[in-house]
Amino acid sequence: MLSLQIKEAKAREADGSLGAGGGGLSAAFGNMKLQRRNTLDMSSKPPTPTAEPRGFVDYLQDNERANRDYVEGVPRSLEQAIFTPPSRVGSFFAAESPMGSLPTGSLQSNFLSADTKFLPEPMLPAEREKKIREAKQTPTFELVRKVNKLQHQMHAATDKGQNLRRQLLSGAVVVIICAGYSGKRFIYERAKELGVRLVMIDGPDSWSQTLVEDGVIEKFMPLDMSDPGAVFHEAVKLLKEIDAESGGIDGICTFWEVAVPLVARLAESLGLPGNPSLAVDTARDKYLTRKALEEADLPTPSSCMIYCKEDIPKAANAVGFPAVIKPVNGAASLGVVKVSSMEDLTQAYAKVMDIMSTCSVSDPHGTSGQGGNAFITEVMMEQYLDGDEVDVDIILSDGAVTYAKVTDNLPTLEPWFNETGACTPSLLPESKQDELVETSSKMLRAVGLTTGVMHVELKYTTTNGPQLIEINGRMGGGPVRDMNLAVWGVDLVEEQLMASVGLP
Repeated sequence: MLSLQIKEAKAREADGSLGAGGGGLSAAFGNMKLQRRNTLDMSSKPPTPTAEPRGFVDYLQDNERANRDYVEGVPRSLEQAIFTPPSRVGSFFAAESPMGSLPTGSLQSNFLSADTKFLPEPMLPAEREKKIREAKQTPTFELVRKVNKLQHQMHAATDKGQNLRRQLLSGAVVVIICAGYSGKRFIYERAKELGVRLVMIDGPDSWSQTLVEDGVIEKFMPLDMSDPGAVFHEAVKLLKEIDAESGGIDGICTFWEVAVPLVARLAESLGLPGNPSLAVDTARDKYLTRKALEEADLPTPSSCMIYCKEDIPKAANAVGFPAVIKPVNGAASLGVVKVSSMEDLTQAYAKVMDIMSTCSVSDPHGTSGQGGNAFITEVMMEQYLDGDEVDVDIILSDGAVTYAKVTDNLPTLEPWFNETGACTPSLLPESKQDELVETSSKMLRAVGLTTGVMHVELKYTTTNGPQLIEINGRMGGGPVRDMNLAVWGVDLVEEQLMASVGLP
């Protein structure tokens, strides 16, 4: 078995039994020369100096929310961010840690704006294709070309195929944009186990810089995010620096919802693997998603945008009751509420807009009434969906579905739709699961997503079958990775890393 030969060759090389130039991967592949060119030591150049931190920025979690996808959202206020001492990094429950020891300006530098208006316009398909053609080959792509005769095995959904992909992933330089909260540490530890050389770009006070000392990542690069309009260009500068230091970047990746649009544009600008930024924007905007589904003649609930309170009567007439209002670019059910009458709608809209538009990083209590870096400003009203709620976790490779599994969600707590639990394998009949997978796959194609791990939320309604709640163009949060790994043996972290470097 080729995978076994590779494994044994690497083990012999590791313990010195092969000696200098004794073979390793090259021997396993018939003595082909497979040495990566991006093996330069990035630690030789010190990181950009920053002020000695009094603590590290993290996201506040509590027992009630620890298992939910809530943490994928941006903090609505400083109460949802904490400064935790180095000894507490990685702890989920650090509410007693000191806050406010740094000025507001310093806090702003650590939080990425979710508003895509600060980012470059999405590339058109022809422009994107041109960038990819003009870009230099990544080290991983060079390796793939050298083992071209093993293409069939590389694409096979077998243990041998997976082992081959892991060998090609090992040694890849992957840049992570925004670490997220410290509970995501397991992602970066898994990358280390796979031999991936991680470089983290995050706010200057991010907890993730401690991962360098722990040997989990190779380098931390601070990025000041206080000026949203400059973030993309500053990130490009850092990526070029990393590319030169390492000998070549293989991919850019994130497991943090708010960073997904930025990562898509950075990958496009450098001709690296990833999803089209236009598709990412469409998926993140619930109203644009609905329109894309309508154009593709796919099922979608009736909906109407509410841009201001004067639009409420029009939306009510268009959608009817019961209904749901939700921010168009939110996450984790933040600001999502069921309404059953015009009175409900008017009151709920005012409450949601007050929370989302007045609280920000710079004004945690909304005392100025001016908002600031609030990340949600527009609300959509849509038809209420009854029936069983499910998640469909899907892996895409060049637009093709290579993995898809259904997880049942336990009944949510209405009217705010708080999640209460999940069950996998799904208890739904196989025919319904197949229908949900097929519908989800068509929806992903409709919005233009092609690559990586996706988390699609739907309801199987009593009258209209599968209906979309939302598309997440990333790995699901909370227990999603662990559930898929425990039940199906598929590691979504591993698969997303492979997708980010262009491996099938």
